[in-house]
Parts: sequence; C-alpha cells; structure tokens
Amino acid sequence: MTEPEVLNVKEGLKLVTTCNKKDLTFLHKTYGPDNYANIKAQIKQDKLSVPTMAETVSLVYSAFNLDNKFSHEIIDVLEHLWLWTFTGTLFTPNVTYIQDDPEIRGGIPYMEESDLIKKLENNDPAVRFAPVGYETKEMSSYNLARNKYIIGLAGKEGAEKLAKIADKYNHRPYLWCFKTFNKSVTKVSLLGADWFKGRRLYVGSLDREFVKFACAFGKTK
Repeated sequence: MTEPEVLNVKEGLKLVTTCNKKDLTFLHKTYGPDNYANIKAQIKQDKLSVPTMAETVSLVYSAFNLDNKFSHEIIDVLEHLWLWTFTGTLFTPNVTYIQDDPEIRGGIPYMEESDLIKKLENNDPAVRFAPVGYETKEMSSYNLARNKYIIGLAGKEGAEKLAKIADKYNHRPYLWCFKTFNKSVTKVSLLGADWFKGRRLYVGSLDREFVKFACAFGKTK
C-alpha cells in the first residue's frame, strides 16, 4: 500500500504534495462552494489548473498526515461540503469512459465516445476506461482500492490512497454511481465524507445539478 505523505507548506500559501511520484503544488485558496462549471472558470481565471481526481485524492491524503490550519481546512471541506474533482465520466451500456479535465459544454463535461476511443488508441493518458460490472455502493476499503472504476478515476496509487482515507472513518466507503445505462450519460466526479448514518468516505459520479455546494483548490501549472 501507499506510504504516508506529508503536506508541505511553502511560502505561506503553497501546499505541496506528490502524485505519481511527482511534486504537485496547490495554492491555499478555497474556491466555492459553487457548481462545477463556475468553479472551473474561477480557477482558470486565476491562471491555475483544475485538479484531477488523482490529484485531489493526493491533496486529501496528505492533509490527513499534517496537523495545521491548512490540513484542517481541507478535511473540513471534505467533511462538511464536497470537493469537485475535474475528471469526467461517460457511462455507456458496455464501457465506462473516464477523462481528466474534459471540455465543458452546457455546464457539464462534454465527452463523445468516438473521440474517446481515438484517444485511447493513441494512448492518451488523460483517457481511461473500465468495463461494466464493477462494485458500487458500500464496500470495504480493500475492495475500493481494487475497484476497476475507482482505479480508472484515480489510478492505482490514487485508489490505494482512497482506501487509506476511507480507513480514517468508522463506516465503510461508498461509491455512488450506476453500473449500467441504456444510453450514454455524462457525469461529474466529487469526493466527500458523507455524514448519513455516520461519517464515511464518499466517491460520487453525479449530475452537475445535483450538487451546487462543492469546492475545489487550484493547482499551479
């Protein structure tokens, strides 16, 4: 499993962690709460980049290994609001497609299956897929780390970090998404620590109108 990390604070406002063995720097400014499209626009306006699911997971994972006002704020957002992760999902009857930072049209990620297939054929690292049939809803942290959809969303390292975060809570983690669709449907992704029936890690792939009170942190390019 993944080794513990520390969230380093540099120059007062820079939060530095690692993702896939590379340094990742966030600025200490919480964007939101607001909807997915507005938060992305605000981050881009400040000439920052939006974090993917894997990058957001690394930020949260590191926050649990530091005890200061910065880490407390990140965990507080996770537990009392939600954290947008800018990795979209296109659910189809046979395959679930996943793309980091997809284009936005009409306030939601725009993901076209034919375009995603081409990107997969060209080995675009921003695009992945998961075959249908993965476990959803409540599961053990062990199964969360091995869930094909979770690995598609966050990568193998990110899935292991999510399992470690899940173990911080008394209740088993929960994956909110659908296994199958009769037609193609695009969803947005977020993280939370659901308080329904007790605190637990929550990974969601939801309609953009479902949540209007999520937040995000911008990262340097």
